[in-house]
Amino acid sequence: MQSRARQLRRRHARTRGLIALAVVGVIALLAGLAVARAVSCGSPHDESTRPGQGAGGAVSPAPSASAGASPQPPSVPPPVRVVSGGDVMTDRSVEVYANAHGADAVLAGIAGQLRKGDAAWVNLEGVVSTLGSPMADKSYTFEGPPAMAAALQRAGIDVVTLGNNHAVDYGRAALKDGIKRLEKAGVQVVGAGRDVVDARAPAIVTTKSGATIGFLAWNDVWWPGFTATNDQAGVAEAFRDIGHMMRDIRRLAKRVDYVVVGYHWGYEYQHYPVGQQTKEAHAAIDAGADLVIGHHPHVLQGVETYKRRLIAYSLGDLVFDHYSVESGQTVLVDAVLTPHGVTARLVPAYASSQGIPSVQHGAAGKTILALVKQYSAPLDTSIAIKGDIGLVRAGRK
Repeated sequence: MQSRARQLRRRHARTRGLIALAVVGVIALLAGLAVARAVSCGSPHDESTRPGQGAGGAVSPAPSASAGASPQPPSVPPPVRVVSGGDVMTDRSVEVYANAHGADAVLAGIAGQLRKGDAAWVNLEGVVSTLGSPMADKSYTFEGPPAMAAALQRAGIDVVTLGNNHAVDYGRAALKDGIKRLEKAGVQVVGAGRDVVDARAPAIVTTKSGATIGFLAWNDVWWPGFTATNDQAGVAEAFRDIGHMMRDIRRLAKRVDYVVVGYHWGYEYQHYPVGQQTKEAHAAIDAGADLVIGHHPHVLQGVETYKRRLIAYSLGDLVFDHYSVESGQTVLVDAVLTPHGVTARLVPAYASSQGIPSVQHGAAGKTILALVKQYSAPLDTSIAIKGDIGLVRAGRK
């Protein structure tokens, strides 16, 4: 009897142990489900706030969370430095100079400034190619030597916009060939492409700090047959569909830390922007752009601060032969972009009559900066001239 009693007690003990283990397992399973729900059902992403991103534009992983824990704020991207220049035309006298002195000599006088940026970009007037023939119904057509593609990259230029009224001067085959040569040299192209999707596609530069800068550009100086289509190479346009332009910027702003945009716009040899320029520039910043750079007038126009961001309406000609002093005057915009705003150094430069630029100092530099200050006054923007540099601030550091 005692032996049977002991057996019954052992059976009851085993049963109680199994029940206890089952209870513990159920509790653990419920706890795991609660944690998973807390992670997946955190606060929804606000599309007006750019996600924190790392090298290559990858979105940073979401922080782990547990029930009752407060969500962590997105990481703040480090500042970036972008150097912007005006029109670069590598045909005519510039090509003669490049053939005589080498392609690198064309940009030697400003290369040191370009290389100071985390990224640098310019407007390239005309393609670099040997294909095609000039359009018969255009007074001015540009096609530069292919050697200039690598020379641009060696000078520190990361991106060029071909969104202008000279991109198809020598035909669509020349445009596609020029894009191929630039990309092979390590220079990204925006504003024009092999089709409309390619023409509207951004360029993205990842800095040493891991911050990402996105570039977009458009042409507003319309010329028949230049617009990119679903199956033809050409340029991107903004003025006929500002809503599409703003959607492109918003989409890019979700992928990168900072957005820089460029426009070929305005009227030649006019020092003040027209309504279309200000309308598009403000719309770009409203959509998420940090810096707006304009070109085409061949002379300087003013700069404007808007919502703690910066607009340079025209930087004039950077590399371009000419016959007047004012069309040789330009500035490089050396801008530091932060989440809180933009500060910029305006570096005066001058292109010789043959079109070869160099940084200006002393009285020559102050003269150029004084002109930019004059053109900026109607835009309610103050420029401080300190030595050889103009300073403008559009927000706190």
